[in-house]
Amino acid sequence: MIYIYILYMIISAIILGFMAKKSVKEWFLKIIIVFFVPIIGWFFPIIWSKMLIPNKGETLDSYLKKQNDDIEIELLAKEETIEREKELNIIPIEEALVMSDFTTRRKVMLDVLKKDAMQYIDVIKMAVLNDDSETAHFAVAAVMEVKRKLSLSLQTFSVEFEKDSYHSMIARSYAQVLREYMKSGFLDEKTLKKYKYTYIQVLEQLIDNGEGDQITFEEKMKVEMELHEYANAEKTGLQYLQYFPGIEEPYICLLDYYYTTKSKISMQRVLDELMNSTIQFSNRALTIVRYWSGGQENEI
Repeated sequence: MIYIYILYMIISAIILGFMAKKSVKEWFLKIIIVFFVPIIGWFFPIIWSKMLIPNKGETLDSYLKKQNDDIEIELLAKEETIEREKELNIIPIEEALVMSDFTTRRKVMLDVLKKDAMQYIDVIKMAVLNDDSETAHFAVAAVMEVKRKLSLSLQTFSVEFEKDSYHSMIARSYAQVLREYMKSGFLDEKTLKKYKYTYIQVLEQLIDNGEGDQITFEEKMKVEMELHEYANAEKTGLQYLQYFPGIEEPYICLLDYYYTTKSKISMQRVLDELMNSTIQFSNRALTIVRYWSGGQENEI
């Protein structure tokens, strides 16, 4: 009896070897069943693939090949998704919020929210009116968050500035928050005017602290002109020139001021000073000088 079983095992192993082809794992699993369940176990290898591998009657090799193909397709799909995301970074956000499908618009808004939302505040406000309700919802949430952060920062630095206005870092940070808040579009005209005066005060303190750079002078002069504080704007411009006599920007600011206030004599004086200086002109300054001193009478 034992010899018959051994013979059965040898013949079964050979037959299953042909059936399993090159798959050692398949051959091993089948032979275990046939060995431990003699005769009846042969029904399992016959229907092996149908029972354990739902491949609709395909051979194991075909099934595995199909699985590999599916994996390749999935990888290609992921690569295409990555490429689309790269292209999305190239496309301007404004266009993406108008031209793209809703899913892409939402993704763009979420990406913007992960960054410095204040930097994209104009885009975010535009997205509030987006025809996709979820994109608009994200935009409204972003606007409210930006406004909340700006208000909180404004309160914090206002208190700190009152405590120590000579602390240049506090003054500069306060000026930056004020500038961003005024540019945000959140303020009504009356409140905006109030913050402009506060902004001028902070910039003036920076100058008094000896921390006035070019942007500080130019910002102060610009806002003073917006508020029609022309006498103060001229004072700032002359102070700017006193601090930075070796560059063209103070002269250009004063020329713009005197042109706006129609002060022809003062404008000519500044123009002559600029032309007689040793400053190396940029294309912008050269164009201005040529225009106003080109032998033509330009009306102010």
